[in-house]
Amino acid sequence: MHAALPSSNPSTLYRLGIWYGVYRLIISFSLILIFFLTFQKLKSNYEHIGVYLFTLLAYSFLGTLQLLALKLFPIALPRQLLLISLIDVGCFSSLTFAMGGPTLHIGLLFVITIFVTNLLISRSQAFSITLLSVIAVLYLQLFGSWFMTSDLSKIGNSTFLAFLFFVVYSTGQFAVQRFRLLENISISQSLELLQLQNINRYILEQIDMGYLAIDEKMQVVLSNPAAYTLLGIPALMVFRSAPLEEIQPDLYQYLQQNSANQGERFIFETMQSRYSIHIRVQKLELPQQTLTLFVMQDAQKINQQVQQLKLAALGQLSASIAHEIRNPLASIVQANNLLIDADSEQHPMLINMIQKQTQRIDHIIQSTLNMAHNQATLPIDIQLKQFLPQLVLEDLYEVHHKIIVEVRDAVLISFDEAQLRQVLINLIRNALRHTAPEKPQICVYAYQQDGYAFIDVVDFGEGITADKVHSLFHPFFTTQIDGTGLGLYLSRSFCEANQAKLSYVKLQDGTCFRIECPAIQIQ
Repeated sequence: MHAALPSSNPSTLYRLGIWYGVYRLIISFSLILIFFLTFQKLKSNYEHIGVYLFTLLAYSFLGTLQLLALKLFPIALPRQLLLISLIDVGCFSSLTFAMGGPTLHIGLLFVITIFVTNLLISRSQAFSITLLSVIAVLYLQLFGSWFMTSDLSKIGNSTFLAFLFFVVYSTGQFAVQRFRLLENISISQSLELLQLQNINRYILEQIDMGYLAIDEKMQVVLSNPAAYTLLGIPALMVFRSAPLEEIQPDLYQYLQQNSANQGERFIFETMQSRYSIHIRVQKLELPQQTLTLFVMQDAQKINQQVQQLKLAALGQLSASIAHEIRNPLASIVQANNLLIDADSEQHPMLINMIQKQTQRIDHIIQSTLNMAHNQATLPIDIQLKQFLPQLVLEDLYEVHHKIIVEVRDAVLISFDEAQLRQVLINLIRNALRHTAPEKPQICVYAYQQDGYAFIDVVDFGEGITADKVHSLFHPFFTTQIDGTGLGLYLSRSFCEANQAKLSYVKLQDGTCFRIECPAIQIQ
């Protein structure tokens, strides 16, 4: 049973065989031409001229037949390639005999044949071809020396050439092993790439969001069925790449009249489709070209999703308000019932209880209204080195001695001043309430790092337990008896409205609430 061929790809092996067949024809006809051009001058170099000429003619004829057979009848490919190698060794052996011993050009032909056989046939067959070549240059030379009175000095050259054949065979086997390894890696990577492409294609075909990518010449290079459905393009054109002008002329005209910049969003309507399409533009920078990707969604469906989210948020808010009002209402009802039968001495206490719970309900309603007021955000440039000390003196004067402000850098941010004041006042008052009695002071740090500005409000209390961290920024969540639970929720909302982020940071000895936002580079 033969060993595996060097290349597991028959088409690759076939192409190598064709190229080698063409090479053999070029070599054979070149040798014939050289023979006739140099025959008169180098006649003495040939010991058997007839054998040399007959071998060249036979080699040319057999090479032509084998190339035609390989080209026209590519069956039993391994056997054809083995026969080609055997004919090469036989013809080169005959030429060696005709020349009276190995010469440089014939030895080079042997070397090329031995190396190529490592690529075309199995390892054992290549080794057999190498042994036959060694016999041709070594044992035929000994035979000629004993029986045909050839020069014994040529035996050394033949021995060196035989050794060179084994070196070339070993080198060829090493090259074949490397070739197999690279081929296996290439096949594995190709399979992974094909699998990934199939997964991406499946995902694109299944999702409801439309994707359409065009190149700089307005040629569609990528699309999915959802995009064609939204754009009203016939199903027959789904799997055919074509100019955008041909498959969706309205979108083509729109892009001709309007620039499609990175991140731009617009609503597109066309007579071809019944949909109102929300399109987001994404630029894709590739090594050799820039693609424009249009991400498409049904605008009506987006509006429905927004309304559903609003209704869900409204339901959650209503449930939270009802839950928060129920407790003070129960206290009012209880105090009112007791007031009917109470003594005159108990009246002030019960009336005070009703007033307190009424004020609590009013506070909850007022906080909810403040939260519902969608005030416009008007960001301005704020220099924290001046703003933070001024905030403490103007808005927190009664507790300013308990607040340590440290601004490490000249930090400049863009933020709505009124909203930033409200956020910081809320965070600082929360920190003062929760800091440990033995450490009555809190710290406010402002610094800049990696293009971002940070404001840390740090207290030295017991911190927040792990089970409550996930509820910190939910509306009406509070750890204080008299709190409404809207302070942190509003603070985070204000931060998000200013492209900032408010987060909780657990410290080893205390608690930190951090505001993070882009810093403005000071010129």
